[in-house]
Amino acid sequence: MLETKPSRCTECEICMQICSWNHVGEINPKRSRVMIEANWPEVPSIRVCLACLGHECIAACPNEALKWNGWVQLEESLCNTCGACAEACPVQGILLDPGTRFPLICDTCRGVFECTKWCPTQAIERKARP
Repeated sequence: MLETKPSRCTECEICMQICSWNHVGEINPKRSRVMIEANWPEVPSIRVCLACLGHECIAACPNEALKWNGWVQLEESLCNTCGACAEACPVQGILLDPGTRFPLICDTCRGVFECTKWCPTQAIERKARP
């Protein structure tokens, strides 16, 4: 899973770029599963699914479109794009794709953790599951 350290973030957005590239084949931060929100000079906010133990997003989905598979997995054919999962996320780590309205939820790049590999300051790090 992921751990964020916002005080290390330089707002370079490399994590957002690599995430969108790996998932949708384009560099488009609006389609990233990681979102950096900055209000300089304040410490930026790093919004990403942290795979919380309660899985509130899964419980909130009215169509059972979300399942736990070592990460939160979306079954698009069951999703009605209502956004209940994003509203239920306690860390605001679920974003909605601006085009499809499907939830954008970190899947750890299926265990590869690309954002952690590319982050030059280790503001996003891989963390062992408790």
